[in-house]
Amino acid sequence: IYFIFVLILGVTFYIYYFGLFGDYVFDDSGNILENKKIAITSIDWNSLNAAFWSGGAGPLGRPISMLSFALNYYFTGFDPYYFKLTNLIIHLVNGILIYFLSLLIFKRLYAGEKQKINLVPYLALIVSTVWLIHPLNLTSVLYVVQRMTSLSTLFGFLMLVVYCYWRSCSKNRWGTIFAFFTIINCFFASILSKESGFLFLGLLYWIELLIFQGRNLKGEDILVGRLKLIQLLWFGVVVGLFLIICMAFPYINNPIVGNRDFNTIERLFTESRIIFYYLKMIFLPLLSDLSLYHDDFIVSKSIIQPITTLYSISGLIFISVLSLLFVKKYPLILFAWGWYLISQLMESTFINLELIHEHRNYFGTIGFVTLIVYCIACINNQTIKKIMIALGVIYTFNLAFTTWQRSIIWSNLVDQAAYEAAMHPYSDRANYQMARIYMKLMVEIPTKREEYAKNAYYYLRQSQKSYLPSNGAWFGELHLASEMKWTISEKTIQELQARLARGSFTNNNIGFLSAFSDCQIKEFCHVPHDQAVRIIAAGIDNPNVNNDVRAELYKLLANYFVSVIGDFLKGEEFMHDAMNLKDDINGRLLYSQIYRLQGKFVEAEQQLVQAKKLDTKQVWYKEISLEQEQIIRAQKTYRERH
Repeated sequence: IYFIFVLILGVTFYIYYFGLFGDYVFDDSGNILENKKIAITSIDWNSLNAAFWSGGAGPLGRPISMLSFALNYYFTGFDPYYFKLTNLIIHLVNGILIYFLSLLIFKRLYAGEKQKINLVPYLALIVSTVWLIHPLNLTSVLYVVQRMTSLSTLFGFLMLVVYCYWRSCSKNRWGTIFAFFTIINCFFASILSKESGFLFLGLLYWIELLIFQGRNLKGEDILVGRLKLIQLLWFGVVVGLFLIICMAFPYINNPIVGNRDFNTIERLFTESRIIFYYLKMIFLPLLSDLSLYHDDFIVSKSIIQPITTLYSISGLIFISVLSLLFVKKYPLILFAWGWYLISQLMESTFINLELIHEHRNYFGTIGFVTLIVYCIACINNQTIKKIMIALGVIYTFNLAFTTWQRSIIWSNLVDQAAYEAAMHPYSDRANYQMARIYMKLMVEIPTKREEYAKNAYYYLRQSQKSYLPSNGAWFGELHLASEMKWTISEKTIQELQARLARGSFTNNNIGFLSAFSDCQIKEFCHVPHDQAVRIIAAGIDNPNVNNDVRAELYKLLANYFVSVIGDFLKGEEFMHDAMNLKDDINGRLLYSQIYRLQGKFVEAEQQLVQAKKLDTKQVWYKEISLEQEQIIRAQKTYRERH
């Protein structure tokens, strides 16, 4: 059995191998390439500590994931091949953990059935195989930043394996203590890799409720005082549902838009449809449906717009009620359905995240695969069983082939971008990425400069006409016009200003504005300065902008006025406004630089002192040291001149 498993791991490696040669995509740049703190050159405490706390995603910062990126850089640089290879190794380890988790679950399900116990390792192997090669998991491997998901899952699965092993063995004090501390450590490692690790507590609870069912190894009910453990567990489910509703109520009661193109109510309605869209990709993963970008998914504006929203909500209720009604006779149905819903609780409910991403199903498919494999194994009619096994083999080969096809597509950034744009013509991101590819080719292949420029312009226009476009295409048009020495369209500038001033202010706008500001400062972009200032400042009075974002806009204005116009007074004024809204280390460093450039060294030192006080985790120690050196050098130059 282990030889077969090693062979399957090798096949999985081969399926993904070609995709390892692909490039960074989407959020990889902002989280990895542009994060200077993970570009460590030595393995010392200060460097590792700075990398550990350098994350900006999620409330916890995902420090373990960030540290893993830093170690990747230290040994291999920013070569995406090795980052993706590390992800693939994590994926294979997860497949091994799923084997042992499935093994322990099947052993419990077949407890007392000695004639079927020999089947258990093979059933577990099938579950692991299907999960390893499933094409829906590809983005968690080849989309580098989603190591956060796969690494969190690794620790989460390890926690579940330890728990199931502990529940399946005779208890002793030291074994229980070891299991308890291992579970606790794995849990914290999981949530510090990504916050979705919290869901593994729910999955552990679900395993106890529906697999072990509050019974000991003899099948007797475990008592807690005078109550059965199973009774307390079901009561806990009711309490848990009540708490989730209480947590969701403030979001639902105040359905703001903010940095999204939908409010909380619209999000919940839409997610009811996305739940079934995910199910389609789980059971029938078509290459044309699978994508890095799903920003063309239509938002539900009401319970009947579109009407599939009503059908989806009804379907969720129907399946849940039906699973509960048959829980005593067929507990594994509720186990599979509940496992899937629990895995979606954090990223597919009321929290104001993006609507849809494939990696959110990375560990949510396990329940369904376990259920189907168990059901096929329980078929007594040998003819039907053979037919089902044959169909299962064909289905598994199709999964492997689809994943291999995706891996080939992902092996080349140009092919990937072209495929995404072709399959998702109304996707803003797919079209914008295709435009960026052509703009890059303009520089790399000057002989086809005009042709590539026209193609880039076409895809920028497609992006602007896509479903719920962000502002990237408008910034891209300004960049393209500057590169090609075209007349910059006044209409484009006005549209961009209006969108920044009144539309939903998505997270990527700060990145777009920062890149635009740098382009202007380096005199590569040629937008007139008064118009450039209006573009940068447009979002300040946007009602959808919060104080943190508004502070970043003031910083960009300060930097622009100092670097381009040489207006230090305005720069100081904007920095003062930024600090009033959000006092952070980056702002203090920028403030210090502005004072230093004016020769106000005392004020610059004061800002640096404030930066040091704010840097409690020593994340910015390099930048602070560098600015200190710059001040000392500037003071020396000043004394020599005077």
